[in-house]
Amino acid sequence: MKYTQTLFEKAEDLWKEAAENPFVTEMAKGTLEIDRFRNYMLQDYLYLLDYIDILKYMLKYTDDPFLEDFLLDVIQETERETNRVHLPNMKKAGITQEQIKNCSLVPEAAEYLQYMRNLLPQEGLLAGLTALLQCSWAYAYIGQNVSAKYREELSHSPYKSWFDAYTCPEYIEANQKWIDLLDKETADIPSNLAEKLRLIFRKCAEYENRFWDVM
Repeated sequence: MKYTQTLFEKAEDLWKEAAENPFVTEMAKGTLEIDRFRNYMLQDYLYLLDYIDILKYMLKYTDDPFLEDFLLDVIQETERETNRVHLPNMKKAGITQEQIKNCSLVPEAAEYLQYMRNLLPQEGLLAGLTALLQCSWAYAYIGQNVSAKYREELSHSPYKSWFDAYTCPEYIEANQKWIDLLDKETADIPSNLAEKLRLIFRKCAEYENRFWDVM
């Protein structure tokens, strides 16, 4: 069994909960109030800025050219996603630059980001890669499963583009590259480290669900 499959099994129950969260299902059905979506988009945008910053911070923890190139690719892809998905959706939702400037992260998101940032000096690069993969992979899981379950409703939802972003071939391919890299980098790690990383992966999934709950 590939290592990342054990990560999936560690978090699958939490990902299922996230895919059934009322906020997510209301987006799919098109019944979510626009003010709640605006608030989410603001929070997610601020989260992404910190997420990208953590990716850049991770570059300090490797001198492997392959890993450096991988991280640079992930940074560029995440920045493209922000510009391709988040900024247009924020503009479409009527979010202004003033609102962005005056917004601050909810405690749940701020605590989650600080947890991931602290992993690097405390646990090293593998822990950071594992933690940030959870976020990317969870969104792919939610997008695919919710899109399949609410196919008819989603076709008429004003939030369809959100789901499209996390089910498009580009996102799936980028996510798979991350999964493949982590399998390669964890091929010979000791069992105690493997279990520590699985617990980190699950804790990040718990943070994700706390975030959905306050949206």
